[in-house]
Amino acid sequence: AGGGAVGRGLIGAALEAAKLLPNALRWCLITGPNLPQADFDTFAAAAPEGVSLFRFRRDFGGLLGGARLSVSQAGYNTVCDILRAGCACLLIPFTAGGETEQSTRAARLEQLDLAGVLPEEGITPELLAAKVSFMLARPRPAIPPLDLDGAAGTARIIGERLSSRQSFPHPAPGLRPTRSA
Repeated sequence: AGGGAVGRGLIGAALEAAKLLPNALRWCLITGPNLPQADFDTFAAAAPEGVSLFRFRRDFGGLLGGARLSVSQAGYNTVCDILRAGCACLLIPFTAGGETEQSTRAARLEQLDLAGVLPEEGITPELLAAKVSFMLARPRPAIPPLDLDGAAGTARIIGERLSSRQSFPHPAPGLRPTRSA
């Protein structure tokens, strides 16, 4: 659920969906550090057998590598981690307040047959359980080679431009660059 500030509905639906699916499935729910403690405690008390609840996992990438399916919001870092791991995924993009970034990303991955998508609005445990069952029945996706290292690529481009003096345009006449101390 990303940082957890907006993932309460998804975590609650996942806990209830776990009760509707076979007991043989093991779930690792990561709430994010920003989920209020009272909500975390409520979820922990309601977690059925086979469900482990965590605020954060340093080994998230490793978990994804061994997972059959990731059910996640569609934040940039999470999606990159999922794609790096080659994990099947069901994305529930965050859309409150008119946000479109996650929906756009999730829709594109769905078009490429790299993800299933379930709208955040109107999510129910039954709907989530049905979509999880559907996704588990599919073969694991073949992840095409993707450049998932945008930060390093950006740093390389900036370095190349600076070293070849094709840096950013000069300031407009009358403006002086500022120096930071």
